[in-house]
Amino acid sequence: MNIVRWIIALPAAGATFLLFALIIERFFGRTPMQRRLTTLKHYTRGEKQIREPVLRRLQHMAGQFVERSPALVGLAARAEPKLDAAATGLLPSEWLAIRFLICVLAALVGMLLLPPIFGLLIGVVFGYLLPGMLLTAQINRRRKTFADELPGMLQLILSALRSGFTLQQSVEAAVRDDEGPVAEEFSRALSETRISGEFEDALSRAGERVQSPELTWLVMALRLQRETGGSLAEVMQTTADTMRERAYLRRHVRSLSAEGRMSAYVLICLPIFTSIMLFIVRKDYIMPLFQQFLGIVLLGVAVMMLIIGAVWLRAITKIEV
Repeated sequence: MNIVRWIIALPAAGATFLLFALIIERFFGRTPMQRRLTTLKHYTRGEKQIREPVLRRLQHMAGQFVERSPALVGLAARAEPKLDAAATGLLPSEWLAIRFLICVLAALVGMLLLPPIFGLLIGVVFGYLLPGMLLTAQINRRRKTFADELPGMLQLILSALRSGFTLQQSVEAAVRDDEGPVAEEFSRALSETRISGEFEDALSRAGERVQSPELTWLVMALRLQRETGGSLAEVMQTTADTMRERAYLRRHVRSLSAEGRMSAYVLICLPIFTSIMLFIVRKDYIMPLFQQFLGIVLLGVAVMMLIIGAVWLRAITKIEV
């Protein structure tokens, strides 16, 4: 019986790993250097067309299957703002299909490794929460990268302004050969301006997507300069200097709180890692926690205390700048 369970569990675990690999590759796949190399390849002569990977084709097929149902399309549309903020390139229908498959596979693996009912519950909860946590992590990572790269982008725009370009020409010249989050948002703002509307309004919407107070300040400065007049280059210089000092202060505070955050990570991960090692090394020692009523109660209390401790430690170590 154990051999049969492992024969079924291994393919299910492999499929779960492939789905996780697909999500992580979409969220955290390319480094800034890889993005620049991709840009250079775009201008290379004789570049062969690369066939779309198998996982991408399966992802598109799953999304097309979801789009056949209006109810599923409406359910998938709820994740559209987060997908837009994360800039993953996933359609809402594809994201819903991936979350469903991960949830099913995690429930299957949980039922095979743990008592069926308890494993089903743990697998469903884990499979439902993990993709959302990865998406939130990607959004936070992109916002942090945006805040770090924005002063440098403003300095490039400022140099183009002093060369005699207009504001939109300066932005276009600065983002032409870059694929970072700042370049993506500024390019989208330029595209929206070409269709209709003001450039400041498009930047304001970009600031709402990435929740960047620095970009909101920039929009306010541009609007004030347009209404009152004055040197646009001087306004941009003052704004860039303020953002650079704010970024320095943010990094300084983060380095000072690094020890507390590392202690929080260790205290949170230690009981989880210990439980996994006991499950692998001495399964009969830890199984009463999943099979007996008292063990299930103790396990629930431990999970609740772990969640409360994680929230408490996060509140202590998180310092807003």
